[in-house]
Amino acid sequence: MVDIEPMIKYDYSNFGIRNILDIFIFLYMAFIYPIFTILNYDIKGNKQAMQDVVSSCIRCAKCSMYKVSKKGLIIDKNIMYMTNHVSVGDFFIDPYILHYTSKYIALNKMAFILPVIGIISYLTSFTIVISQGNSKEKVLENLKKIEELRKKDDTRNLSLYPEGMRRPHRHAVSATLKKGFIYHSFENNLPIQIVHTTNKDYVIDDAKFMLNKNTKIFTYYGPKLDPQKLRTKFEKKHKRSYTKEDYYNDVYKSWSKIWSKMDKYRIDTLRSQGLSHEECLAKMEHYATTFPRIEDKIEKGDTPLTASFLLLRAILWSIVYFIIFKIVEKSFSVISSIYKCGGSSANAIASANATSGNTCSLGCSFFKNFPFSLAPLTSHAVS
Repeated sequence: MVDIEPMIKYDYSNFGIRNILDIFIFLYMAFIYPIFTILNYDIKGNKQAMQDVVSSCIRCAKCSMYKVSKKGLIIDKNIMYMTNHVSVGDFFIDPYILHYTSKYIALNKMAFILPVIGIISYLTSFTIVISQGNSKEKVLENLKKIEELRKKDDTRNLSLYPEGMRRPHRHAVSATLKKGFIYHSFENNLPIQIVHTTNKDYVIDDAKFMLNKNTKIFTYYGPKLDPQKLRTKFEKKHKRSYTKEDYYNDVYKSWSKIWSKMDKYRIDTLRSQGLSHEECLAKMEHYATTFPRIEDKIEKGDTPLTASFLLLRAILWSIVYFIIFKIVEKSFSVISSIYKCGGSSANAIASANATSGNTCSLGCSFFKNFPFSLAPLTSHAVS
């Protein structure tokens, strides 16, 4: 059973104006800007579309990413990436760190929670959408679907969250990992690379509904864990068959080792050691000067946007043009009505002047450019 402590607990104690403003920023990132991505004719590739959404989110958060490890991302075909899942901010931080080389697994309910991003992710093959269910039949059905779609994609590898649900503000490694995809890696000879990133849960703090700008993020790219090589090494040493449980233990051992390596770059770990938040931020600023920044780049090439994406873009532009046309039409209608009203008032005043003679000749001479002011003068003169 996967370790579920600590699960996310929402903190409403200090909820205020800043939280409300940050929520509006979240809504802009998730619902507004992605529409501009769809409408942008300069975007011609699937990865480029996701890069545009990601870049917008990073500009809002003003976060910066740094590589701690000597090695970088392994972009071989048939490799699986495993990353730590701590915040909703992972959806734009992890693609950046993985250079848009990954496909993510998402439950179909996410398409309803984040419809615009869900549509873009689906049309650009950024995600594999599966139905929820823990039965053996459902798990096998989802694994089969995932494997079929993985094999068809030549520019992306799978990216997984072996901890399952989000684990914000955790300074200790999970007691266990989900075994399904680790077993899948073993059975299909798919190597794994662990990519661990700290402080993602401070960029967007889910528990406090807060955006912390200028957060420093640190990433460690682990070595390749190849089931075949691990099998050969294990069987030579232990003189017995290498099982999927042995492989899981090797993956978990590597996961825990990398987690420990990254403790010094983790705000939560430093806070648990008694440092103040300001002292933690000062340390992060110092570390940021000693490591190279991770570049925002697309690896393994890109593929043209699908016909479905282009059709959606055309439909949205048609709606935009229709709205603009209606606004212009209504504006001209209002202006025309104003001119008609002005003409009718002038005619009525001229008729009243002809009837009353020259009783207000002095007033008419002074106010000849103000026709709406003549009616009360004329009425007073007549009385």
